[in-house]
Formats: sequence, structure tokens, C-alpha cells
Amino acid sequence: MEIIAIVIAVALIGLFVWSYRDTTNNTPSVVVDTKSEVVADANDNGVVSKAELNKLTKVQLFEYAEKNSLKVKKSGTKAAVVNEIWSQSR
Repeated sequence: MEIIAIVIAVALIGLFVWSYRDTTNNTPSVVVDTKSEVVADANDNGVVSKAELNKLTKVQLFEYAEKNSLKVKKSGTKAAVVNEIWSQSR
């Protein structure tokens, strides 16, 4: 008889904890800024190297090219885009 009372008490405590956990689910939401400025010249020396360009994503490379009035083919590979930007910016 005592064992049944203990099992019921543990079940009630478990049910309370489980329902309390569901009502207090306060997960923070993450907001990603998609319009952040693309910085290709990391060391700010005025010269953009191929290594610095390779660190950017292809979308960031297109944004950088547009910002600096450079013409690049969007159908090319990332390496081709990096080469075009680097050759035009020298």
C-alpha cells in the first residue's frame, strides 16, 4: 500500500514538472541582420587581397561588386567571381 502511494506521489510531481516546463518555454528568438555591410578589406589598408575576397560568400561578393560598381558574371563559380573582382579592383 505504501508503494502505491509513493508511485502516485512521484507521478503527480512528474506531471507538475512536465506541465510547468511546457508553460515556461521562453527560448530567445535570434534575429539575423541580412543587410549588414560587406567588409572585404579586413585590415583596412585600402587593398583587397584574394584571400580576403575568398573569405566572403558568393552573395557577399556580388554585394561588394555592386557597391563598388564592378561588373561580374553571376553564373560563374565563386573562384571566377573572386578573380573578376580582384582584377577589376587593382
